[in-house]
Amino acid sequence: MAKDAASRDGAQPEKSILPPLVRGAAGPGASALAAMNRRRLLARVLILLAIGSGLTAGALLFLRAPEEAPPPAEVGPPDPFAGLSPRVRARLLDEAPDAALDQPAAFKRVFGGDPRDLCEAISALGVPMSEWRLDPFVAGFWYCVSDLAVIGRATPEGARSSLFVNLRGQSQGALNTVRIKLNGDNPQTAPAARAALLRVLDAVGERYGWPWPAEFRAAIEQGGEIELEQFGMRLRVLPEDAQLTGDAAAVVRLNVIIDFPVVDLVAPAELFAPFAWEEEAGGRRRNRPVGGATLRTPPSGDIIFSAPEEETEGERPPLSGREGG
Repeated sequence: MAKDAASRDGAQPEKSILPPLVRGAAGPGASALAAMNRRRLLARVLILLAIGSGLTAGALLFLRAPEEAPPPAEVGPPDPFAGLSPRVRARLLDEAPDAALDQPAAFKRVFGGDPRDLCEAISALGVPMSEWRLDPFVAGFWYCVSDLAVIGRATPEGARSSLFVNLRGQSQGALNTVRIKLNGDNPQTAPAARAALLRVLDAVGERYGWPWPAEFRAAIEQGGEIELEQFGMRLRVLPEDAQLTGDAAAVVRLNVIIDFPVVDLVAPAELFAPFAWEEEAGGRRRNRPVGGATLRTPPSGDIIFSAPEEETEGERPPLSGREGG
């Protein structure tokens, strides 16, 4: 009757989310049962929301960002060195610089005199040298050697200090190696033999005013070992071990070696000879230094400067011409 009355009045019945058995329940436990069902329904809704949130978070976490398209490659001009070999390309572009080119340029000391003159100068010091001659054992090499020069008195056992000098060159006009051997078998005369060795070294260096390094001379005086390089020259002092030679501890044996550098860029003197048209020009002098001095080259090869007023034998006018003037 109540339903018909509500229908006649035009009102809609109230909808409920409770189960059908609970909707029509009445009595003291109906409200408690309805509250319990509401809690269960709320719990299910919360579980569904949690699952949905988890799925959404997982999708956002593993979703990759869209990849950006790579920028277009820049097309440059063609490589002008593409056709060159790797070695030439590295040299031009300095990709692999030569280690020798990184070193600063330095002057090299080359013995430019006649080796025969040095052999004679050492002989004049009391160390007899042979003549500068062709080596019979090494093709193309030249040398001069000394006799075993005895220095000072002998010991009661007959031991003497001595000096040996050997000069070698790769050609007749070149000196490449100077080797001096000191044998101080007599400890009392070994200092005199060492002084004679230094005099031979001075004869090599004084020709061109070359002072030997202080550490080089100190190694000779103290009997120490040293190896150094100066202006391309390789200087070595090599003492011999007394235990290997069977000598007493007081016996000194030294090998002093000087190696001059081989310089391929040194031009021979013939390249500086006068041209034909210069020789034909009568009375013309070449290579005059400042001040009017004239270069004269004696047979020794050393250049001597003469003053303008100094007259050579060939340029001196006859006495009759002077008197008549």
